[in-house]
Amino acid sequence: MVVIGVLRRRRSARALLRASGIVVVVGLVCAPALAAADKIEWSGSGPYEACLEEGATAWLNRIAELVVANDAGARATTDADVATVTIDLMKSCDAKGAPANPANETAFTKYMARWRVHVYEMAKVIRATGGSD
Repeated sequence: MVVIGVLRRRRSARALLRASGIVVVVGLVCAPALAAADKIEWSGSGPYEACLEEGATAWLNRIAELVVANDAGARATTDADVATVTIDLMKSCDAKGAPANPANETAFTKYMARWRVHVYEMAKVIRATGGSD
């Protein structure tokens, strides 16, 4: 009986090591993709893109600060609100005379669609550093 118990423990230890190895490999493979997900992939950058990025960062930071403060406004933010902010930012930057690039507008829209990810990442930074940038 003792031998069977030892064999079971060895099997479970091997299974645990194998699973840990798989997690590490998946993490190493996926880490660059996850890091890239936090950036807007512009196809050429100019004043329009800088305007969009500045506006998005400011808005996302405000929401992240509300999350950290456990404010009801953060919980009340919806995808429709973000869509409105996205459109308003594009109109605002376009009104400043910066030429719009359709590919970059698509990239920006996709970036803003992942707003929750960005907000919670910013909230982590705010909590860790004690304040936003």
